[in-house]
Amino acid sequence: MLADLHGRPKALRRILAAAAAAGADEIVCLGDYLEAKVPRRLHDPSRFWPLDRVVDPDPVLWSRLAGIRRVLGNQELRIRELLRPEQVPPDLAVLLDAPERDRLHGVLGLHGHQIRWTTGRAEPVGDPVESAGGAIELVGVAGQSPADGRDLLVPVAADVPRVPVVVVGHTHQEAVFEIVWSSVASDSDAADAPATQLAGSTATVRALVVEPGRPVLVHGPSPVARRPGAGLPGASTLVVNIGCARGKLSHWLLYDTDRGEMSFQRAVR
Repeated sequence: MLADLHGRPKALRRILAAAAAAGADEIVCLGDYLEAKVPRRLHDPSRFWPLDRVVDPDPVLWSRLAGIRRVLGNQELRIRELLRPEQVPPDLAVLLDAPERDRLHGVLGLHGHQIRWTTGRAEPVGDPVESAGGAIELVGVAGQSPADGRDLLVPVAADVPRVPVVVVGHTHQEAVFEIVWSSVASDSDAADAPATQLAGSTATVRALVVEPGRPVLVHGPSPVARRPGAGLPGASTLVVNIGCARGKLSHWLLYDTDRGEMSFQRAVR
């Protein structure tokens, strides 16, 4: 899985080569694979925008992306809103016709612009807890210094679909969050179920330390499963933030669906 390519063909080639070497048999891009050239402050669908003012025409990149499973990000939605249907070439139209969320082998994939994010830092709480991925458990606490020095954008729990695992991009950060719900009631066990915030319910959002290349178990017992009631369906949600595909380090995620493990990967220029 990758996200936030922002129209960079070289980054896509690096990730595809690295994924092939790792034995990946399916590629999924979780939005913002294109770059909208019109900034949000100038976003005005009532104006006429020439195609090349909205997005750089790149038939080769578009052809590569057409063969990849995709969900829409805010960049694609902006491009779609600014262009009139008659302006959109067929190979671009294919890329703008995708769902905004998709169920992917037991996890829910979406870009992440649907979720509000708050600024915070990772602060250790209590004794170190061995998580499913063998990492130390941290909690996101706004305004405090983190033990590992990471500034984080933390998902607002009320906006997160209440399913076991959600994989997102959007924030351009590598992170794993565990949302521990105060109530054990859930919408559904299905990964594509809608999100619901129960009246009077609260949640704790914890940031888990992750290491590139080290697998994180996403299907199986987690640290919260040892707490009373946490083993029931809907007790917690894991939010996996892939990182940004563009840049000197092209971030991507390897999902081993047989083992139920994810690992953060980086393709270097």
